[in-house]
Amino acid sequence: MINGNQKWRANLGREMRRGFLSVLLLWILKKRGEPMYGYEIIQTIAKTTQGQWVPKAGTIYPILRRLESKGFVKSEWSSKSAGPSRRYYRITPEGREAERRILLEWKRHMSGFRDFLHDLLEVD
Repeated sequence: MINGNQKWRANLGREMRRGFLSVLLLWILKKRGEPMYGYEIIQTIAKTTQGQWVPKAGTIYPILRRLESKGFVKSEWSSKSAGPSRRYYRITPEGREAERRILLEWKRHMSGFRDFLHDLLEVD
C-alpha cells in the first residue's frame, strides 16, 4: 500500500515533468519556427538532452492537446510526406508570449537557487 508521502512524491515528480515538458514543447516549436509532428518533437527532445530523456508519445500528445486547448499551440493534419497523414503542431503568438513569460519567471527563481544547485550537483 502506498503511504501519503510516497503518493506526494509520485505526484510531485509527475507535475514537475508535465510543467517542464509544457515549456520545453513551446520552446522547441518556437525555436524550430515551423510546424512539427509529435514524433519529430520526441526526437528533438532526445537529441537536445543527448538521449538522457526520451518522453513517450503517451506523455507528449496529451500535453500538446492541453497546450492547444489553451490557445498556445495550433495543429492541423497534413500529408507533407509520401507516408501517412500527420498532425503538425505550431506555436501561436499566445504560446510565444506564455513561453517567454514562463522562462523569465524560471530565470528569476533559478538565480536564487544557483549556489544550492552548484553544491547539490557539483557543477559550475
